[in-house]
Amino acid sequence: MSLRRRSPKPPVRPPDLHPPRSMWWWVLPAAALIGVAAWGTTAWLLQDLDTVPIAEQVSARIEAARTALAAAAGVGAAVTLMLAVRRQRHQELATAHTTHDAAERRVTELYTKAVEQLGNDPAPVRLGGLHALERLAQDTPALRQTIVDVICAYLRMPYTPSPDQTLAAGPAVPRSVSRV
Repeated sequence: MSLRRRSPKPPVRPPDLHPPRSMWWWVLPAAALIGVAAWGTTAWLLQDLDTVPIAEQVSARIEAARTALAAAAGVGAAVTLMLAVRRQRHQELATAHTTHDAAERRVTELYTKAVEQLGNDPAPVRLGGLHALERLAQDTPALRQTIVDVICAYLRMPYTPSPDQTLAAGPAVPRSVSRV
């Protein structure tokens, strides 16, 4: 087993979320499809009505109407199912966008807090900021170069010790210079 820390995969940007379109372009074709299904089923079942005895024609027409209404209901259920799938897909995309935005917001907050810690006076706070930036760089590959740039800029900043630190350290002892 490896001792290296496993970093989670970076969040992948979900597909674009478009606002739902008007339902009228679904309603009219769906209604037409339901009507065609009812009419087609009725026409198909009643095409041989002349060969049936007159006494059974009434019950044959009633059965044809029932079957046509059942076919229309089936087509209507299929259209309703397609609408439910469309709505579910939209909800899944919206949830994915919300999750992605929350993750991005959290990373931004962690980065901002860690950079703010680099500007504090106490050394342990600055060291904590460096460790927080290092962890953030490991967990977020997209920010690695930015974090490296921030750390390098921090290390290049001039250091001027505060008066308290100079007095506590005592007088500076000059080093002897050896001449060759």
